[in-house]
Amino acid sequence: MTRRERLICILLITISSGAVFSCKVAKTVPASVVTVSKDTVETKLSEDAHKEFEYLYIEGLKQKSLENFDDAIKIFSRCLELDPRSSATLYEMANIHVAKGDFQSSMFMLEKAVSMNPDNQYYRLLLVKVYQQNKLYEKAALEYEAISKLVPDNPDYPFYQAALLTMAGKNDQALAIYNQFEQKMGITEPIAVGKQQIYIQQGNKPAAYAEIEKLIKANPTVSKYYGLLADMYLTDKNREKALENYNKIIEIDPNDGFVHLSIASFYLEANDSVKAYDHIKLAFRNSSLELETKAQMYMLLIQPGTIKISDEQQLELLHILIETHIDDDRPRALLVDYYLNKKQLEEARKQLRLVIDIKKDNYLYWERLLLINNDLLDWKSMNDDSKKALAYFPEQPLIYILKSVGLLQEKKYNELLTVLDSGIVHAKKDPKILSQLYTYQAEAFYNLKRFNEAFDVFDKVVALDPENYMAMNNYAYYLSLKGERLSVAEQLSAKVIQANPDNATYLDTYAWVFFVKKDYSLAKFYMETAISKDTDSSAVLVEHYGDILFHLNEKENAMAQWKKSLKMGNDSKILKQKIAEKRYIETKEN
Repeated sequence: MTRRERLICILLITISSGAVFSCKVAKTVPASVVTVSKDTVETKLSEDAHKEFEYLYIEGLKQKSLENFDDAIKIFSRCLELDPRSSATLYEMANIHVAKGDFQSSMFMLEKAVSMNPDNQYYRLLLVKVYQQNKLYEKAALEYEAISKLVPDNPDYPFYQAALLTMAGKNDQALAIYNQFEQKMGITEPIAVGKQQIYIQQGNKPAAYAEIEKLIKANPTVSKYYGLLADMYLTDKNREKALENYNKIIEIDPNDGFVHLSIASFYLEANDSVKAYDHIKLAFRNSSLELETKAQMYMLLIQPGTIKISDEQQLELLHILIETHIDDDRPRALLVDYYLNKKQLEEARKQLRLVIDIKKDNYLYWERLLLINNDLLDWKSMNDDSKKALAYFPEQPLIYILKSVGLLQEKKYNELLTVLDSGIVHAKKDPKILSQLYTYQAEAFYNLKRFNEAFDVFDKVVALDPENYMAMNNYAYYLSLKGERLSVAEQLSAKVIQANPDNATYLDTYAWVFFVKKDYSLAKFYMETAISKDTDSSAVLVEHYGDILFHLNEKENAMAQWKKSLKMGNDSKILKQKIAEKRYIETKEN
């Protein structure tokens, strides 16, 4: 964002965001200090009606403060039945409608409240906000005109009025207000910038330049005004004059980091990457320049397809940011991103540990560390780091999932079951997460030879998530190894294959179920399909294929497949025994 744009944001966007309530005089009266008196009840009521109104009004304020908006509206509606001319009640109801995003209803109520009590600036200030939300900028400007008369000592209101008139396209009226205040207050930044924007909208470039030049003449040592002028020249493609004004800023304030970024952008547009990089480094070394601004420039430089700096320059800039903002975790987090993009996982993990040392309470950092451990297949680090992460985030189910993966890989099944007991509690009944956690629980039970418990949990998994194909495949395979419930195994495996027809591992399981059922022809068909789909050249699939061929009385072919599996790296003792004894040996779970 240019300096000019930032200044305009101050003047215009602040208004549209409803910041009118931050003015010195215009403070909202807190509901907790509002009292009900005879004045609040603006129609003459009987004593009983007044007491009922008073009770209801206070109760309405109470419900509003508790954000029980529907109850508050019902109570305030009863107040209006008692006194239809209670502007205070209309104002409170309008506030509730604003909180609910109903700016149309709030507008009608506020207009009525203002008509009843035109001297209440709080009613009018809220009406300004509502008009802005409804894009009724001219009406909002008229309200500021009325508020200025109520609070003549506040100089902000006329400026807001002029800005809103500009937004409404009433440029001549806005200029008249700016000129009037310039006569009273002299040349000031808000007036000059406001007029400059109007002249730009009107296409009157000479007048727009004149306003900023007049501002510079009145304040020759204020560097940011030269930035406004430089941005205008750059917009009009007058690069020479733009650079002249950027350099003027450096003369006045050599430590202005932002101007170095502006000049860097200037040279980047001219494809002079050498000069651009020199100014970027100067800006990045400036400790007073916000890190967010530097990070935006860095991200601009490394956008895919438009990378404007080399890998070495990226690293240099990142290390400058780390040195300049030594206690901030974000520069080093950017360095982690750099190494991850370069697939340098070890270095990325090293840097990420340093990031976590600075900011231990950032969950996303821990999650990324665990995922890197997973990619590196470093299960010990996975278990150690997940234990530390759980100390900070005991309710994050993904940590339990990742820790379970590590413990499963390290075959620490009893510890895994203990971890899963806690993880299942924190899964908050999310079926997808519970399905994963139960899958690991079933695997742990199975590997501990607690088969009945494992199969019971697998049944839970299938019921929770009928698309957890990995769990269904393993369940079917384990049933076939045990020779139990083979019809269930076949149904599960068939469902998995239907959803994943090209997955060699799943096809292997389906073939193996038919093998155990002694349907060797179907087993052969699906095993040959599995091998044709296998991109990893699995030695286990080849061994299974040999087993099937043996039972089809193709014993020579079976021996050839077993030997091929051994040559592919299958170091199974049973495979070696098959080859030595030239016969099939069953591997049934006990």
